[in-house]
Amino acid sequence: MMEFIKDLQESRMTRQGSTVKQLTYSDCCENMYLILLTLDIMSKFPSQTSFTRMYARKSRSLKYDKFKIDSTDLHNLIYFITGDEEALGKLRDPGAARRTQGRVAFPLRDVQQYLANMASGQGSFAPQQMFIRIENGLSINNADYKERRRYLVKFTNEPEGVKKNILTRLLFALRARLRNSDIIDNFSKLVADNDLESSTVKDTEDYPSTPDIASAPQDILWYKLIDKGISIVPLKNFLEHVKSNKLPTRPMVQAYMPMIEMIDDIVAAGPSHIHQLKILHNRAKKSKS
Repeated sequence: MMEFIKDLQESRMTRQGSTVKQLTYSDCCENMYLILLTLDIMSKFPSQTSFTRMYARKSRSLKYDKFKIDSTDLHNLIYFITGDEEALGKLRDPGAARRTQGRVAFPLRDVQQYLANMASGQGSFAPQQMFIRIENGLSINNADYKERRRYLVKFTNEPEGVKKNILTRLLFALRARLRNSDIIDNFSKLVADNDLESSTVKDTEDYPSTPDIASAPQDILWYKLIDKGISIVPLKNFLEHVKSNKLPTRPMVQAYMPMIEMIDDIVAAGPSHIHQLKILHNRAKKSKS
């Protein structure tokens, strides 16, 4: 019983330093989005009112300028998304995180107001536009997540089969990306208690991490130094598809082929050349920090 109470009072995933060190900035954005999506779905069930109000209350902050072990994973993920050098330094690649943060726009006020409304027990949280602004601002391109968001407004009136489909796919996403989070146990129990996990839905959550890949125009142009014949547009599309866990088209793969051939030549040349490549890679990462 005491362990259950402790779990309610403390973040679980983000308080583990080893777990945080595995996260990219993009992971933080997608995980934060998933927790908000899960919280909103749960708020539509009367049995979850106490939990969702408590979770929203503990996730609220005016500045999100401090990491709090006794807060929620949602609070701490927002801390990383809006964070300073110290916050970004805790992630997998601080340099890439910093550059990614510089290209995004997080609608913090929308999220703060949303959590305030939920914490106070107001009936309508009207989250649709907030989620769209998060998707656009943080470049969240996962089509499955967007599809689940579209059901938020009409979820309560959907047939049982549709609800099962939505909740099952959301559960798969949580198991893949947020297995150690402080919200998954309550959501899993909600699904189990109401027999809302569908046996016909296929688990397609194969990518637990999203890399911070540079895709700004000024970054892409440097690829021309590798091969002047590189086509910039399909190369940019290739990087964006990989980041969004989408399969690239043939022209996209062909655009990235000079990089693949370069790595293949280095590997074929033997261990000493591979070692030099790794040294160069480490130097490059440090220069970006």
